[in-house]
Amino acid sequence: MKILLSAFAFSPILGSECGVGWHWALALAQEHDVTVLTHAWFRKDVEEALQRSHVPRLKVEYFHCEPFWTSFKRPHLDSQLYITWWQMRAVGFARQLQKRDDYDLIHHLTLGSIRYPCWLGFVGKRYIAGPLGGGERSPLKFYRGAPFKLILREIVRDLVLYSFRVDPFAQAALARAEKIFCRTDDTARFIPARWQDRVVVVNEVGAPDVVPRESPVRKRPRTTFLFAGRLMALKGLHIALDAMALAVRDGADIELLIVGDGAMQETLVRQAQRLGLGARLTMRARIPQAELMSLYHRADAFLFPSLHDSGGTVVLESLSRGLPVICVDLGGPKHFLNPGCGVVVSTQDASYDELARRLAKAITDFASLDEVQRQAMHDAACEQARQLSWAQQVRRVYGALEA
Repeated sequence: MKILLSAFAFSPILGSECGVGWHWALALAQEHDVTVLTHAWFRKDVEEALQRSHVPRLKVEYFHCEPFWTSFKRPHLDSQLYITWWQMRAVGFARQLQKRDDYDLIHHLTLGSIRYPCWLGFVGKRYIAGPLGGGERSPLKFYRGAPFKLILREIVRDLVLYSFRVDPFAQAALARAEKIFCRTDDTARFIPARWQDRVVVVNEVGAPDVVPRESPVRKRPRTTFLFAGRLMALKGLHIALDAMALAVRDGADIELLIVGDGAMQETLVRQAQRLGLGARLTMRARIPQAELMSLYHRADAFLFPSLHDSGGTVVLESLSRGLPVICVDLGGPKHFLNPGCGVVVSTQDASYDELARRLAKAITDFASLDEVQRQAMHDAACEQARQLSWAQQVRRVYGALEA
């Protein structure tokens, strides 16, 4: 099959949406002829990567347009207004590509959010969208203790999210899709009822190659939990610290290593000091990806209390290193786990304090596991990661087209 893959964000060296575009293109090109349509800003890194490892069935087409209100700068790649403008302008370019190559399928992948419309459904014979996220949200009660400006950001995000239901551009963009793939059931519920028969829930993020521990799991006197990611209110670390304090009070000998930086850093440090967790909390700035991957093997479990991540690449990275995961049932990470490799803490009917207690129980229960039980979770995590490889995720989406 000849596929035009729309991936505004597309890079071999950047993570998040850029990494999604890159890995999907490589996986698709194993079985199909793939042309990626992306922004010209990514050309240098992409061309260098393709020179090092030639992928015969992959081509990349670059499209650039200037913002109508100013000249282009790197921050525009993160601007919803500019991304929407680029998607509009790219339609004409895509029509030229379609006329030249006659694609069997056009697939919009990145940016994969229902808040970023793509109009390539008006270009080819068949069009699919996603997997899309952005419909995930969490109750404001879980942001207690976060700075007001971060809470306000969540309120604005919710307003923008609900505007999707009355946005004629976003609606028109999805109307042409044969299938609408959603990362989570939360996003799926935002798709209008008249298109629900086209919706398939499947995540777009794949796990890296599995690298188990070189030696059997050992239980150390103090259990180390690891978190990696941006220090934002939506990551739920303020709840995790309250949960840790409760777990310590109940006798758990634990510590937390946080890797990342962001707007919540000072708030979290003050909270840890107030809770008496200073000696049990270590914070490190963002580190290179290779160093982070090795760090997974030095922790006992990964703690990810994110309140509305649609994906959670770090969760899959953790599983690929055999690291069990504790998360909450909001957003996408819950879809990656099974009872053998992690714990999903319910937020159902929970107040902030009740959620902290539930999370504390999950932390305490894990800390009490012996070496045999931890080894079993390590092995289950590795096996789960194998089932969630990039190739497997792509097959789940394209298999639905044939169903």
